[in-house]
This record gives sequence, structure tokens and C-alpha cells, in this order.
Amino acid sequence: MLLPVSLFALPWYGATSGGGSSSLTGWQGLTNLRWLLLLDAVLALALVVFQATRRAPAVPASMSVIVTWVGGLTFLWLGYRVLIDPPPHERYGAYLGLLAALVIAVGGYLSMRQEGISPKDGPSEIPIVDPSGSPGS
Repeated sequence: MLLPVSLFALPWYGATSGGGSSSLTGWQGLTNLRWLLLLDAVLALALVVFQATRRAPAVPASMSVIVTWVGGLTFLWLGYRVLIDPPPHERYGAYLGLLAALVIAVGGYLSMRQEGISPKDGPSEIPIVDPSGSPGS
């Protein structure tokens, strides 16, 4: 939830002109990158919903891979924009957005690492087969 809040509500860039100052949110200041940021936030929320509602790991595992890749791409592109090629008068919202993109990428990766069948959904007892065919061994 930090990424949408920082994107729409927090100041990312500011400018001073004629004695007054104005600030732009990430949505207003990032014309191309804003769609990737929005997609990243929506996918992260969808991953949380799929993890909470699905019993089988197929859909959440696929979503984890997608969130990890999109989150990593967002972090790299936003990292370039915020750290390497910063516009003048950058504000704290840009750094919080960068941190949120990193958290989403790491969260997708950790979600991918924890996939599997929960013990309550797995088989209760695994049958054992005797290869010799003698009963009672």
C-alpha cells in the first residue's frame, strides 16, 4: 500500500517559481513510468489476494514470478530516475516510492520461495509398498 500512497499523495518533485513553490506527485511527474508503477501495485495486491484465497499453489506461484519480474523492472527503472538521473528539487515521495518498489520485488521473490502444499492439504498418510511382495514385512 506504500507505493500507491506515495504515487498519488506524496510530493515527488518540487519547483520554485516567483517566490512560490509547487510540488508534483509521482503520478503528475512521471509520465511514462507511472503506468509501470500502477501495474506493480495492482499485481502486488493481486498476489496477496491469490495467496489468501487459493489452495493449490499453481496460480500464486505464477503470480509470484510475475510480481518479482515486474517489481524488479520497476525498481531498476525508478532507481535510475531517482538515484542516477534525478530531476531538480526531488522530494521524499520519490525515495519512498523506490523503497516500496524494492519491497514489492523482494516480497514476490520470498513468496516464490515459500510455495508448496500446506500440511493440511497434503496426504495424511503415504502408503508404503513392499517391493518383495511378502505380506507383514
